[in-house]
Parts: sequence; structure tokens; C-alpha cells
Amino acid sequence: MFRAAGVCAEMSRMTEVATTYTWPETLRHPARPPKLVYLDLNHWVSLAKAHTGHRDGGPFRGALAACVDAVTAGAAVFPISDSIYMEVSKIGQYRQRRDLRDVIERVSGYRVVTSRVVVAEHEIEGLLDRLIGPSPDPINAMNYLDWGVARAFGMVGGFRIKSKDNDEDVTDEVRSRHAAGPEAFDLALMKAELELNRRTLDGPTAEEVPKMRGLGWDPMAAFEVNSRRTTQEMEQVERFNADPSWRRGRIRDVVAAREVAIEINSMLWRGLSARATELEDAFGDPEAARRAFDSMPSFDVSVSLKTAYHRDPSHRWKPNDIQDIDALSSTVPYCDIVVTDKEAASHLVQTGVSDRLQTIVLSNLADLARHV
Repeated sequence: MFRAAGVCAEMSRMTEVATTYTWPETLRHPARPPKLVYLDLNHWVSLAKAHTGHRDGGPFRGALAACVDAVTAGAAVFPISDSIYMEVSKIGQYRQRRDLRDVIERVSGYRVVTSRVVVAEHEIEGLLDRLIGPSPDPINAMNYLDWGVARAFGMVGGFRIKSKDNDEDVTDEVRSRHAAGPEAFDLALMKAELELNRRTLDGPTAEEVPKMRGLGWDPMAAFEVNSRRTTQEMEQVERFNADPSWRRGRIRDVVAAREVAIEINSMLWRGLSARATELEDAFGDPEAARRAFDSMPSFDVSVSLKTAYHRDPSHRWKPNDIQDIDALSSTVPYCDIVVTDKEAASHLVQTGVSDRLQTIVLSNLADLARHV
């Protein structure tokens, strides 16, 4: 683990939030219009109820129509994230997952934003490029908005054909010799990728579950990391409880220091090592270090939300909090509109995050029609 304790301790003396962001040039933003609109899972559930004619879907039919109209007119794109894929996988009933998949396919078309980890890595590299200079091994540029489940998790994605003998990529050769022609080959691959996205959200049917479990399938395995991260936040609650004065003073500084040490430490280490630079040399001045880390948009969102939750001693940390913070950290800075739950939306507005990033943050799905 990279030694960040010294710098983190010094950062804990600072309180203000930087308002000048460092936007990574290697994370390519899509042209506007259309607007990028991110919905958290609860709002996708509401749209699914409207889409299927569920008895509770009536209040959301107008929002569904507005979303579909915006997509049809090319006025908005409704991407999903890795968090949506993961949260859907926790839903026990196949029918509910299938209903969600239907409306997600209709509205999002499987457009995706890349993951928090990828966003953070690009932001860190952009920051280090500015403070120290370019890396001799620069990060590959990529699109923030893309298509398909693999891209949502920061992977390349797409089907490729390898030879049996030496694992050589022979996709182009097979395509050129396809009996029905290259266009038919492309169509077959496109259908296969579409089916992969559908099956990822659908998950297994009740009849398929025993066989898949026998093969080692465990839908909850991916959430173990978030459970550990939740435990870390609960341990920090106890520290604040032991000395409540932190909640009235430098609580953001403590949360920011922990964000550096826990969440982005390994990425910082890689970036600094590539530039043959020590942490203390790059961030030796505490005031400058605070401004530098706060200048990363996803860092600001994450720290602001965690600070707001920790300021309330009655808040009970759950793994979903971690999942939501990750999703919001990667979407609030880069999307035009974010629709999330009431608590998170309130914190994003009250802490000034939505104003700093000029992002419309809503908690009521019915309000979305006025903005798309």
C-alpha cells in the first residue's frame, strides 16, 4: 500500500472546496446535444412499472413518454452504469429483472457510461500530467459514453475469433470468408452482443439457477468488496462518535484524506511511480494538495457525499450507499441531468456539488420532463 499518511494528515487541516476542476483530456466527452441523463435504479423500476402497465406505474407514464420522446427526437441519451448492472443482478425474481431489461433496452439502448474506477484513473493521470508532466506510459484515451456491458465495467468488449492453434486473432479473416458475406458476419456478431447485454440483465431463470450455482455462479460475490468498504465507513463513524468535535469542524478534511488513502491510493502510486516521483514531492504543500485532489470532479462528488453522510451521526451505512456514491461520482460530473434518491439529491444540492458541476440533480422522476 502506498504511504499517503503524512500527506493525508496535513490535508486534514484544510476545509474549503476547490472550485476549479481538472478535466482529463483522455476521457472523451460526447458532443452536446443530446443531453446525458442518468437515472438510478429506483427510477428505472418506476419506468418499468409504467412500461408494463403495473398498477403502481400510473404516476410514471408521463415520465416514460417524455424519455421515449427525447430519445426518438435525439434530444437525450439515458446511459446506464456498472452499478445498474450489479444492482439488477441482486433482484431475486426473474420477471422483475426481465421487465427492467425491457424498459432499459427501450430507453437506453444499452448506452453506458464507464465505471468510477476508470473515471478516477483518467482524472488522476490528468492531474499528474498537469502537476508533474506527462507519463512515459500514457493512459489510452477512451470514450466516457459507449455501448454495452463490457464498456460499463471498463473493458474492451466485443466478440473476437481466435485460432485453436496459437490463439491468434483471426476475426478479420473469418469475416472476409464468411459464406453469406461480411455484412452478414457483422450482423451475426451484433445480434450476439445484443443478446449478451440482454442476458446479463435478465440473469438466469428459476430453472437455470441450480445448474449455474453448480458451475460456481454466485450473484452476491461481486458485492463483497462493497461490504468491506461499508465496514470501513462504519468504523469511521465510531471514531467520529468518540470525538464529536470533528463533525462540527474538519470532517470533510478527514473524509478527503481517507479517500486518498483508501480509494485512489493504488492509482496514485502507479501514476507517480511512472513519473519517478514521490507523493510528498508532488503534494508536499498541504493547501496545494487539498486543492489538487478536490480539482478531480469524481473525487469532489465522492468526498462531498461521504462527508454529508458522516456529518449525520444517525446515518446507518449500507452497501447500497457505497454503490450509489460510486455511480454518482462517475455521472454527476459528466452528465447533464442526474435523477437519484431524495437523500443523495439533497446532499448534492446543499453541499454545492450540483452548482459547481452545473449538473441538474433531481429526485422526482416527474420533474424530468421539464428538462429533456
